[in-house]
Amino acid sequence: MADRLGRATRRALVLLLPASLALMATRALGAQPTAPQPTPRVSVARIADSIAANGDTARAVALLDSAVRRDTRDAAAWHQLGLLQWNQARSARDPNFMKDQKKIRLLIAADTALRLATQLAPDSARYWLSLSRFNIQSGVSTMRFASTGQARDGMSAAERSGEPLLLAEAADMAGMAAWRSYDAVANRGLPSGMSKVQLGSNNNWNRNNARDYVNSIASKIEPPTGDNDHAAALSLFSRAVGADSSNLRYSRHLYMAYAERKQWQNLATVAALRARQFPLDFQAQLALGLAYHRLANETGATRAFDSAFVLMDESEANRLKNLSRILRPRAPKALNGQVGDSASWAALPLAQRDGLEAMFWMMSDPLALTQENEFRLEFLARVVFADFRWTIDEMDLRGADTDRGDVYVRYGPPDFEMTIPGSSTDTRTRLDGGITLVWDYTNKLTFFFDLQPGFATGRLSLFDRNYVEGVKDAVPVTFANVPATRLLDTIPMRITRFRSGADSSDAVIAARVPVDSLVRTSTLERVPVDIDLRIFDQFVKVRGMESDQLTFARDSGHAPLDRAWTRRVGPGINVVRVEALQADSKRGARAMSRLDPATHVGFGMSDVLFGNKPELRSGVTIPSRWRDIAITPNAGSFARGSSIGLLWEMYDLVPRDGMTTYRVAITVEREDRMGAVGFAVRVLDNLGKAVGRAQQSRDRFTISFDRQGSALPVLVEYLSLDMTQAPSGGYRLRVEVTDLANQKKTVRNTGFIVR
Repeated sequence: MADRLGRATRRALVLLLPASLALMATRALGAQPTAPQPTPRVSVARIADSIAANGDTARAVALLDSAVRRDTRDAAAWHQLGLLQWNQARSARDPNFMKDQKKIRLLIAADTALRLATQLAPDSARYWLSLSRFNIQSGVSTMRFASTGQARDGMSAAERSGEPLLLAEAADMAGMAAWRSYDAVANRGLPSGMSKVQLGSNNNWNRNNARDYVNSIASKIEPPTGDNDHAAALSLFSRAVGADSSNLRYSRHLYMAYAERKQWQNLATVAALRARQFPLDFQAQLALGLAYHRLANETGATRAFDSAFVLMDESEANRLKNLSRILRPRAPKALNGQVGDSASWAALPLAQRDGLEAMFWMMSDPLALTQENEFRLEFLARVVFADFRWTIDEMDLRGADTDRGDVYVRYGPPDFEMTIPGSSTDTRTRLDGGITLVWDYTNKLTFFFDLQPGFATGRLSLFDRNYVEGVKDAVPVTFANVPATRLLDTIPMRITRFRSGADSSDAVIAARVPVDSLVRTSTLERVPVDIDLRIFDQFVKVRGMESDQLTFARDSGHAPLDRAWTRRVGPGINVVRVEALQADSKRGARAMSRLDPATHVGFGMSDVLFGNKPELRSGVTIPSRWRDIAITPNAGSFARGSSIGLLWEMYDLVPRDGMTTYRVAITVEREDRMGAVGFAVRVLDNLGKAVGRAQQSRDRFTISFDRQGSALPVLVEYLSLDMTQAPSGGYRLRVEVTDLANQKKTVRNTGFIVR
């Protein structure tokens, strides 16, 4: 049978098979015709092919049917008849169940015709390959496995006839047959008894312990299984490429075989050779990019991927770099209309997507101090690997769009991989013919796929799809496998905004650079560290940059370095990045923050600037702006016993009788309320005198006081917190200002640490 059918349907099909077709098959395998037929100048098969090409398939089939009735040993006519019948029924072919009886009869007739062609002309590689292609698209695994022998028969025929292109095609088809076998047996686990993966609603194991559950029912065979099938496939793919090096499919299969076993240097070698042979081959550049990235040659990977995008057309480029692959499937409510899910992304105009894509990768870049964006390279490498590994040509399915491709692009190569006999979807015994593929990651993510031997396809378990959708919502992507993430520290950073003009702000950027961790492992006596500040606007253009290289004695870099910058930022979204890099050890640290547009008119207040004890600058009696106060900005980390300075501005208070009056309420609260002791706070003015009347509890301090000042558009407030008796830990600060003329309020909430 051509496809999986019910028993009753199969019985009906046997009865419906035309008696004339069976008679012709018998005659074709019997004695030679009694009278030789004259050889036509143009074969019937070629005439029929021309007629079908002009759109009259029915006439072509009738002509061929008449021809094989006259001469049952006309292999060319049988072959062409089988191809046309196959093409007529191709759209209805279904691996599950077919209902169209007419199309079923056509597939049966096509199967018979194609088989007769190979038996009548066994030296025709083309006929063997047609039969192999027909069977590989069947929904019956036995027929798919049968295509392996037919592809090898095609190889033998091509070798005898000396046809290199057909030899290449046959070798590639035989290689894919070996690959489908590899896919089913690789990384096999040995189950205990009749154990299999159970994912139904009644399973009694905790999903957070999925890896332990898998290990309890099966043990992975070591060394991993599948070596022989992989070696056979690799050899056949190499032979196909050797016979026809211009074919993109054969080369892609060879790349797949090398990449699957992490043979990155071999992949780089064959891809580089092809790139030299065919300078316009973008696929070779993609393979080079994948290989170089896995070999930690990020410069080469960047160059290769960029070259590939120049060579490919726009639609293919957009498909490969589509960010929806790593966005949430559904939009979280907290985004308030911002693009954060794949559906919203797909609805955006292409030009807007390009801008947001550039912003996304700029925000994701581990270190702007390096020339490469390691996370973007990892994303592209994952997409390319998925396309090489799981593309199914006969199903017109691209690898990155499969279930396995989707998980791989989001989370990278699994840390643990094993196949277990038995389908997780079938609740009966494990002797159901299916296979469960398990992928596990060290971050407690585990995925189960159902495989069907011979099909080279894997689908997420039916009972696991809701869980996986929830995982993708919670953790849409991770780049934990990128080495740069393991060498990257965090820089504590605080940005304070003050109004400046109608549409801009003055940003005070304070950072605590962990130079101690950057220089600790160096063998140099004097260790250079690059420190870099960059500000990007909403169009991902650099609007401010300052870079320094400082040198530290290895034994003196025992504490973080406090740095501060002041920059004016324009309207719209701005992104601030502070980075540090020790180039020799490749250890780095970074901080990044997005500044959303701020209101520049009406009543309000600035952010609260932390620092040391604030004082009026020399010659200033009444401060008109924050710059009139001398203060060293701090990222919000204070040594125990030190003074904590606070500075902020207030805007557009309503004057009465030439004066403004306002109330300040300050609250300091411990983040850890389970501490053994309480804490004490005093609020001091610029003269060091305590202000206001405080309310103190064990974990919370509140104070409020009224102020009066001249009717100015900007008022400056600066105070100190005396927390010498406060224990180490995290604290939350709330500053509330009330305009007593109209009772309007404005609030700033932030946090700090006493270390």
